[in-house]
Amino acid sequence: MGLTFGDFLKQKRLEKNLTQKQLANILFMSESAVSKWEKGVSHPDITMLPKLSEVLSVSEHELITASIDNQSRKEKNQAKKWCALVVTWELFFYINYAIAILTCFICNLAVSGTLSWFWIVLSALLLSFTLINLPKFIKKHKLLLIPLFDYVSLIILLAVCAIYTAGDWFFVASVSVLLGLTMIFMPIFIAKFSVFNRIKKYNDFVSFFIDFVVLNVLLLVIESYTLMHGVNAWYLKTALPIAVVVYLALNVVVSLRFLRTNKLLKTGLMLLLTKIFIFSPPLFIKVSNPALQKELDDLNVFMANLSVWNESTIDNNVFLIILLVMVALTTIFTAIGLIKHFRKK
Repeated sequence: MGLTFGDFLKQKRLEKNLTQKQLANILFMSESAVSKWEKGVSHPDITMLPKLSEVLSVSEHELITASIDNQSRKEKNQAKKWCALVVTWELFFYINYAIAILTCFICNLAVSGTLSWFWIVLSALLLSFTLINLPKFIKKHKLLLIPLFDYVSLIILLAVCAIYTAGDWFFVASVSVLLGLTMIFMPIFIAKFSVFNRIKKYNDFVSFFIDFVVLNVLLLVIESYTLMHGVNAWYLKTALPIAVVVYLALNVVVSLRFLRTNKLLKTGLMLLLTKIFIFSPPLFIKVSNPALQKELDDLNVFMANLSVWNESTIDNNVFLIILLVMVALTTIFTAIGLIKHFRKK
């Protein structure tokens, strides 16, 4: 049988080594009022519960129910331990950041007489901070701000490395990272933010277009880089046509989702088109670069030989196995999809 409120109050008072008079003085009540509470003659006013629970080191819920809530206390203790662990973990990083910065600062000055590679260390630690510690301080718009800060800190690191090495590759690297972030986050941004509500239905097409634009910017930057190193222009003759074909192919494949049929049949048709777009170009594409054309000519499933696996056949053998798997999947999905489609009709 559980304790009454009076019994529970008396038990907790005695655990605190308080007399009725001492408890009454703390609460600015009379000793007789506390005595009546413990005898069950009366109960304290509800406004007294916060102060009373604080004095007796129990929660208001435990005071009202006259019982110890072990589960709640366990959860609170775990929460305190977790908070302590988080604080310790953060201090660990901050202390290590400080040690690394101070050590590299002193070593760089002592060895070189100036600060040179120290800036690489500093920018690398900045990137580490934005990846690991910064998200805690961002309360709103995390999905937008965290990738932005990560990109900026990475660009700073790339710029410092390019300056230190006297390299001219900074723009190639920075646009490459931008392309990767665009491919990952643009579909998420369009799906998440209300500003894109009108185009959410066409998320994949819009994302493909933005990726196509950034890809071509990257290709132009790479061409500028290669032109400075004596390589002939290749963007208009080779890269752009291939990029356009891939872009159109992706849009054609994705447009199949608008067909009014079941998902299995759509999947089968998508696999069929994907197979055509992947395996046909090596047979028909002709480029001006002899080395690239030779690679395309060598990549031919008709030249595969599964009984021989060496340097000259391994690419085509793998190509053939992928083709066979895709043919099997296309056949299965299309057949089941057609059956369901006509049954529904």
